Amino acid sequence: MTTESEPSIATRPITNCRVCGTPGSLLYEGCRSRGFSAPGVWSQRKCPKPACGLVWLDPVPTEEDIGKVYETYYTHDQPKPLAGLVNNVCWGVWKSYLRHRFGYKRGTGPAWTSLLWPLALVHPGGRAELDAGAMYLPAPEQPSRLLEVGCGAGVVLKRMQDMGWEVRGQEIDPKAVKAAEARGVRVDLGTLHGQKYPANHFDAVHMAHVIEHVHDPAALLRESYRVLKPGGVLVVLTPNIESWGHARFGKNWFNLDPPRHLVLFSRKTLGKVAEREGFRISRLETTVRTCWVYGSMSRQLQRTDQANLADLGKPSALIYGIIYQLRERLMLRSNPDAGDELLLIARKE
Repeated sequence: MTTESEPSIATRPITNCRVCGTPGSLLYEGCRSRGFSAPGVWSQRKCPKPACGLVWLDPVPTEEDIGKVYETYYTHDQPKPLAGLVNNVCWGVWKSYLRHRFGYKRGTGPAWTSLLWPLALVHPGGRAELDAGAMYLPAPEQPSRLLEVGCGAGVVLKRMQDMGWEVRGQEIDPKAVKAAEARGVRVDLGTLHGQKYPANHFDAVHMAHVIEHVHDPAALLRESYRVLKPGGVLVVLTPNIESWGHARFGKNWFNLDPPRHLVLFSRKTLGKVAEREGFRISRLETTVRTCWVYGSMSRQLQRTDQANLADLGKPSALIYGIIYQLRERLMLRSNPDAGDELLLIARKE
């Protein structure tokens, strides 16, 4: 899967659907990494069964070589929010919303600022964007343990710690672990299975754009179920393969992201896998959270065959992204599958 000038990545084929076992049909071929440089040329398959429709990479990098596709990935570090009056005001309004919406008192500023929360609703991403600021979790009424799987540089995990959770992070990228620890949060290096956390230990498990990166998504959910307490909450965010964005951009949809995204779900496939692993689903929907990024980057891929996150700061990218997000948000009123992102909230019985 590589040219002579590229480093070799060992691969293995996956021809059958991981959800229903049906042989997959070729969806895209000749794909290269165009956002975060990684070697190789890749293909993606789709389950032809209408009741399924899972999409997956075939072949996939082996577990031993998967690290080679992340050498320039963005999770190595994530900058702190920019200082300045405008940023401070925006964050103040957002925190007031989290106080009002989820009952947070710690880490959200003075109580009087809760009067400002309606201003947060002008965000083009709506409540989905705002609720993600607290991982969709209400304030804990007693000391509660939160595990973030694939916590990256720990930006959101640090916020949750400041708002009263006892936090723990898990991450396979050593550079990201170092960045997270510098923020003052505890992070364990390695896979979730490799940590051997106690059973029935955490009150909540959160994973944002992680499940599409793993070789065995069902096993990841199974281990999450094991470490959750009875009644504990699982929150999963992942790209939606049936989104309007994918239909709009096709092979240039930013969230295809070969060879890092190994499996891409729809509402029906993600729900089916979660229920098989014992979870009771509370919410399963698509959202427009951060889709301004996906829209801007997909447009850039379509125009230049490359995507650079640094270009998101350009006014043209920002304006296009906001219009894209508002348009997709409007589509959700008539098409519940339109959102670029899936949100699953489920409980352990």
